[in-house]
Amino acid sequence: MNFRNKKILLVDSDLYIANIMKSILEAFEVSSVKITPSNKDGLNLLKRYRYDCVFIDNLLQENSGLELVEQIRKSVAENIQETPVILCTAYTGLNTLLKARDVGVTEILAKPVSPEQIMQKLGNALFKPREFIVSEQFLGPDRRRRTRKADGIEERRGAAAENTASEKSGGDHRRAQTDA
Repeated sequence: MNFRNKKILLVDSDLYIANIMKSILEAFEVSSVKITPSNKDGLNLLKRYRYDCVFIDNLLQENSGLELVEQIRKSVAENIQETPVILCTAYTGLNTLLKARDVGVTEILAKPVSPEQIMQKLGNALFKPREFIVSEQFLGPDRRRRTRKADGIEERRGAAAENTASEKSGGDHRRAQTDA
């Protein structure tokens, strides 16, 4: 993956961690990495400059990172809404993941981070984008990650019918394994 022409914004109130992330991104040859410690500054920078991706810490000192994601997604400023957002969080419980998904986070980076995870999440956000959804109830990247078509339902029904016929005829009584 080539990150040479990419501009990244890091919004994190912990400057020690932010500088580590910046060093990792620079090792991937990201052309520009800007650090800011607050939601307000992050939003202002997004309005003034174009960034290819934003890393946001979930536990900023002033507000949560999820609040900033909501502001980004609801912004009327040109090209801000669809900017990929990677939420960095140590809290990866179901509640946090659902909230992040529902406010429009593109990727979630679990702390403690590794260079491999950063590269994978950044690569997904930049080079494997999901369709951007705009509706009354949701604004953000498509929450579904499925890349294959949902035609497996018919296959499962067919497999179930074959198993029922086999069982009635005294055949093999093992259940067919399906890809759920």
